[in-house]
Amino acid sequence: MNATAAPEVSTGEVKARALKGMFVLAARTVASQGLRVVSALFLSRLLFPSDYGLFGIVSYAASLGVFLGDLGLSAALVRQPHEPTRNETFTIFWCHQALTALVVAAVCALAPQLTEGYALGAGAVPMVWALALGLFLSSLRVIPLMALERKLAFPIIARAELVENVAQVVTTIGLAALGFGAWSLALGGLVRGVVGLVCIWWASPWRPQGSFQLDVLKRLLGFGLAFQLPPLVAAVVAGWVPLVVGHILGKEAVGLVNWAWALASTPMMLSVVLNRVAFPAYCRLQEDPAGFAEYLRTSLRRLSAVLLVAIPAVVLVLPVVVPLFFGERWAPAVMLVQWFSLECVLTTLTGLLATAQNAGGRPWERLAVVVGVGVAKWGVGTWAIHRFGLVGIGPVGVLVGLGELWVTAWLVARLNPALRGLVSQVVEPLITVGLLLAGACVAALQLVDGALVRALVGAGVFAGLVLVREKLPGALSLVGELRDIVGFVRTRGAR
Repeated sequence: MNATAAPEVSTGEVKARALKGMFVLAARTVASQGLRVVSALFLSRLLFPSDYGLFGIVSYAASLGVFLGDLGLSAALVRQPHEPTRNETFTIFWCHQALTALVVAAVCALAPQLTEGYALGAGAVPMVWALALGLFLSSLRVIPLMALERKLAFPIIARAELVENVAQVVTTIGLAALGFGAWSLALGGLVRGVVGLVCIWWASPWRPQGSFQLDVLKRLLGFGLAFQLPPLVAAVVAGWVPLVVGHILGKEAVGLVNWAWALASTPMMLSVVLNRVAFPAYCRLQEDPAGFAEYLRTSLRRLSAVLLVAIPAVVLVLPVVVPLFFGERWAPAVMLVQWFSLECVLTTLTGLLATAQNAGGRPWERLAVVVGVGVAKWGVGTWAIHRFGLVGIGPVGVLVGLGELWVTAWLVARLNPALRGLVSQVVEPLITVGLLLAGACVAALQLVDGALVRALVGAGVFAGLVLVREKLPGALSLVGELRDIVGFVRTRGAR
């Protein structure tokens, strides 16, 4: 079957579709975050750090299979200029299944060694097997989901993902209440996978029809490998927490870290929404460098404004909120949540820049950055855990994340001349607001006693300092960007 040219879509139409998709997915994200909060409140009372630690170590091994079973072939289909043919999608679909089968076999074979090395007990082996088999729930939906994403059919995707989130929350809480412990987290994820797979296949027009063609695989593998290796390396990098922390400090410490990251990573949901919409949109805008640059700059400015106002406020109130709502057993994780919240701001902005980098045809540059980040985190992070324990994890993540953001912004700025000055636009607000937050925290600690009073004083000092910053020449106006966002939303709502 011959390739057909992609339907002509103007820059304005691409932006309009992407904007609609972003709003729909953002609405789904808000609903999902509500479910996530409800789940966290219940599970924090029903489960213990050791449960989260056991699940975190076991699920890490299985999660690598998601990246190994893809190789970026579906992303290569999205980026190509012509519509994917039946033979192309059929070939990539069965490649995914074959790769996933190999990964599942390897994980299942290594399960006894993993559980023995971290003293997880023989009961953890079946959990590894179950999560490994669950990888097929991801691989079977890749191509049907790609067909929807290429058409920017994000309203359909949002509805399917909301349904699977509800199924996961209900299952996890119910099983935790029945005393399933770490298994409630594992089985909840599997139920989500089954429900999501059914919804996506029901909604997608794609069906596995065609013939397998080896030349399709050869043609797409170059970009696919370059696209997939960075997230695979990032997943290996993320392993320094369950692997290094688990080996040095034990599975309870892993549970605290994983719980803290889950609570702090709320902005990452926004990042997922933006990146999913941005990648197909950026790919369509490659022939319009000025439009591409304007779209990227606007996205970064508005995202920075929202995060740099909201996240510092969250950081200041966490010492009050965590013990009050989640229980004293999670009080040792407060500082971790604070540092991880700041790291998530950096990761969210880096994710948007990395998406532009991939869409611009520079996935190998992205790989080099991720490898450098991995070396830094494993090296410096391991030293920090040995030297400072859990306290050393947060600062390492923030410092390495800031360096990654800086380098990525510099590389993206080289994509076309219209992106000149991007580095200062991205980095300046982060550094200045970070210094203001540090000043507010120090002032609160020096002036008053008591967690609640310190949170209120710190918030007041931070707000005052932000207003002073607004008067500085050349600084990105956070308040001005927030006004623009509100005005834009009102304009959209009035239509």
